Amino acid sequence: MDCVGCGQPLSLGAKRGRPARYHNATCRQRARRARLTTDHGDVLVAVAAVEAAAAEVRHAVLANSDTAQAASRLAGAAAELARLVTPAPAVPADEPPALPVTEPVTKDRPRTSRAKRPARIAPLDLDTVRLERSADPTRTGWRVLAGTEDAPALVGFLEPVLSVTGRRSSRWEAQTASLTRVHGGPWRNRTEALARLVDDYQRAASQPRRRTIT
Repeated sequence: MDCVGCGQPLSLGAKRGRPARYHNATCRQRARRARLTTDHGDVLVAVAAVEAAAAEVRHAVLANSDTAQAASRLAGAAAELARLVTPAPAVPADEPPALPVTEPVTKDRPRTSRAKRPARIAPLDLDTVRLERSADPTRTGWRVLAGTEDAPALVGFLEPVLSVTGRRSSRWEAQTASLTRVHGGPWRNRTEALARLVDDYQRAASQPRRRTIT
């Protein structure tokens, strides 16, 4: 093994423990100055660590002792040295430059357009409100329709409340066309649930539209 400071061979000697890395304090100081003044100080430190770990392995082999710990340190030091001296992969010349993550604040931006207003629902003609048995096999209740026969408006749904045993009870739930449960249910009978559903629809139709801008 060579001295880290002057590069001259070191005598292994008969001492136990970690082998010396320097001849004396002068060599130690010389190595320290070299690490501080060079642009590759981290590489030199990694080289010294590999040399020290290799010396430990050599000492363990000569002393016929366990080499596992020393070999592990040597592998770690060698991996760190390889990381430092391995050049980064070159970027192909024809690869387009990366786009900026953020756009400059001075860049012209398209003007935001006003979002279309949601269609406003028309109030119901109460004389045209009618019930229709749901054709969906998963629904056991009724559809509530209003308006003309050729273009009816879907008001919502009326569903009987089932007991814990799956049997129908006398109470009913009301849901809007978007399957939102009307607040306040369940009600004592289907007629009361229908009245609350229609009232909820009429109140929604009477509310003014909100203007949204994006």
